[in-house]
Amino acid sequence: MALLGTSSAMAEETALCEADESPCASPITHVHYISNDMRIDIPEMTYQCDVLFLGDVSKPGAPQLVEGKFTYTNCNQKCTREEVNGPANLNFLKTGHETAEFGGEGEIHSHCDDVLDCTYSFKNLIGLAKGPLLSSETNGEIRYEEQLLTKVSGTLCAKSAKLSATFVPLSPTYISS
Repeated sequence: MALLGTSSAMAEETALCEADESPCASPITHVHYISNDMRIDIPEMTYQCDVLFLGDVSKPGAPQLVEGKFTYTNCNQKCTREEVNGPANLNFLKTGHETAEFGGEGEIHSHCDDVLDCTYSFKNLIGLAKGPLLSSETNGEIRYEEQLLTKVSGTLCAKSAKLSATFVPLSPTYISS
């Protein structure tokens, strides 16, 4: 999930914060995000999973870094999904009031019976993060809409797949500086 567009040299310092305050006096050090609607579209099929992300947040920066682990459950279409070569290294880069680009690096292995056995990278995914003041979700959100996953390895794999999901933090996560 690498950030594109905004240069970190020009970017504002980003801080995930427990309260709506700037500068952030109550920084978040650990995040817990869930998604009950992660969808993967490949030419052969579409499947969905529930996702949990647990991560440790570094000190505020441009971008603010998060290191953690994805866990996937309840995949349909007889699919399984797991993080490989972890931990995932993610980042938030503030782009405006209560908004940030969300990106990073990591790989996932997907297996769906005889249809799919592939590893994909999410290095080039860009998500839009919103804090509670702008989000339609109570605690904030990170939203991906048809972002391209890139094939790393595997058999019977599409060259790329599309990911759509909404990740919601379990506690209010304000985007501050």
